Amino acid sequence: MRRSLPLLPLTALLVSALVFGWSQQRLSTLRQESADPELLIVLPRFAQVLLAGGDRYLAANLAGFRVLVAETQYMKASDYAVQAKLQRDIAWFNPLHEDNYYIAAALLPWNGELDAAQYVLRRASAARRFDWYPLFHYGFLFYHFHRDPATGAKHLLEAVPRVNNVQDQWALQNVAAIWIEKGYQTGNAATMVEAMAEDSPAGNFRNYLRVRAQRLRDLERLQGAAGAYRERFGRQPERLDDLVSAGLLPAIPQDSLGMGFSLDASGTPVLNANPPVEPPR
Repeated sequence: MRRSLPLLPLTALLVSALVFGWSQQRLSTLRQESADPELLIVLPRFAQVLLAGGDRYLAANLAGFRVLVAETQYMKASDYAVQAKLQRDIAWFNPLHEDNYYIAAALLPWNGELDAAQYVLRRASAARRFDWYPLFHYGFLFYHFHRDPATGAKHLLEAVPRVNNVQDQWALQNVAAIWIEKGYQTGNAATMVEAMAEDSPAGNFRNYLRVRAQRLRDLERLQGAAGAYRERFGRQPERLDDLVSAGLLPAIPQDSLGMGFSLDASGTPVLNANPPVEPPR
């Protein structure tokens, strides 16, 4: 007696054949100048899972293989758009996928696909709570591409509890402190760095953060004095020493980090990014 094929596998086989035929037809209509045949088409997510036998993790790995073998040195904007779609799909199938977020951080934002990189890293950050790297990369996108160091610092600080190595914790906090200085009003930045110092264990790193906080408090005093100078004289100070000459400060604060303070083009006191250059004698 002949045994009939089970209905479910047969249905899946028929649907798979239809999807395969549709994809072949779709491929035949595309222009053939793309540098990467692996990136010519992206099937709908349900079709990718179906072709992977219903296994979303296998679907993620198959899509990841397509991304890995693509020759990026020849890729155009249209290729990166397809890659971005693939990497979004991988993050949806399996947000734990490690290669996917590494590749997304390294390639996508630098090639016009910032939104896709953020999606991948956001999914990886939520799923990989044992891994601090996705949050680091996610924070960097805000700092570099969005010009938003405050939000970038927020994500770096979220990553700190995930780090097992104390040196890496300090490194993250140090970068976060620098970004906080750039992203917040001076007084608010000082308060945040002071809080970071108090949350740190006693020792050299806590003292270092206290020094960073103190220089922000000194900068706050300088900025307040510059504002008072403008109100009194109706002009911007030309030198920091003008604030002392006007009796608004007893002396210019000394920066314990050795970089000091200066005036920007608008006459506002700012932190020096580098040690001041000694004038020629």
